[in-house]
Amino acid sequence: MKKHILSATLLLSLFACKKDKEEAAPASDSNNLLYVIEDNKFNFSYFNTALTVTNFGNTLTTQGPLTVLIPDNSAFQRAGYNSIDMVSQESGIVLQNMVQYHTLNGRWQLDKLPFRFNQQITTVAGTQLFVTHWVKDKDTIITINGTRVTAQNMPASNGLIQVINAVMQPLTQDKISDAVAADPSLTFFNAALQQADMKTLLRGDGPFTIFAPNNTAFKNAGFPSTDSIRNTDPAVLKSILQFHILNNRRFVYDYVLSTGQSNTSSQTMLNNSTTTVNLLYNGVDYTGITIQGAGNTSPCQLLKSNVLANNGVLHVIDKLLMENF
Repeated sequence: MKKHILSATLLLSLFACKKDKEEAAPASDSNNLLYVIEDNKFNFSYFNTALTVTNFGNTLTTQGPLTVLIPDNSAFQRAGYNSIDMVSQESGIVLQNMVQYHTLNGRWQLDKLPFRFNQQITTVAGTQLFVTHWVKDKDTIITINGTRVTAQNMPASNGLIQVINAVMQPLTQDKISDAVAADPSLTFFNAALQQADMKTLLRGDGPFTIFAPNNTAFKNAGFPSTDSIRNTDPAVLKSILQFHILNNRRFVYDYVLSTGQSNTSSQTMLNNSTTTVNLLYNGVDYTGITIQGAGNTSPCQLLKSNVLANNGVLHVIDKLLMENF
């Protein structure tokens, strides 16, 4: 009897081990995500190098399913990686954050999402991405954090690949207030937020979009130092700052998608005054935006764009927005 019980126990144990192994087994080697990426070296060799350096490629051979958002080689070059060697020499931590930020649990057919702006999804690292599915000039367009999806739903046995045209910067700041404080070109703007007692607002849920003038912009507007800002009436600063904040989340490409054939639109800022946004167009594609207040003699240029926090987006501009001449 004991012998039979032992045999039955052994069989159950072997069955359990076999089941665990089956559940943890890799996807088919002939068509898993890593195989597909390696098989498309002409487009994906830079991203594949990041997978190799971090060993994250092993994750892409598991059963998944996973969805990988792959910047093509041109996207890496535009991000400053002029060669594969530059990717391989990048910090391991930077690359690890990068590949995790470009990977989602599940099989995400982004073209099946509702037609809506900035729908929140979560990466394997637990950080947030925002997907827009919209129609522009009869073309259906998908963006992720304002980055165009250029090829959709490339299949693999354990998931999907979506190709994008930029390397997305992983979300590193929880609140947009933190993103401002972390940028050395925005120390004047940060001092103004402190003096106007607006830091608490920007630690709230939002979402907000900030067009933050850099330090040079404040100097050109008559604030030679951060001390001069701290000596300014908080009410005056609050009025200035509210004209630079939008009560919404807006990536640059959101303006492209929501603007009509005039290539110009207006938006109401936090102080209920309006700014004008102009699309930049090179005859082939939209390349960005400028923003202008009624009191600006020329548009403000974006020096940095689409810096993401959990409660909003930060853009850095080259001059203060002015309400009146």
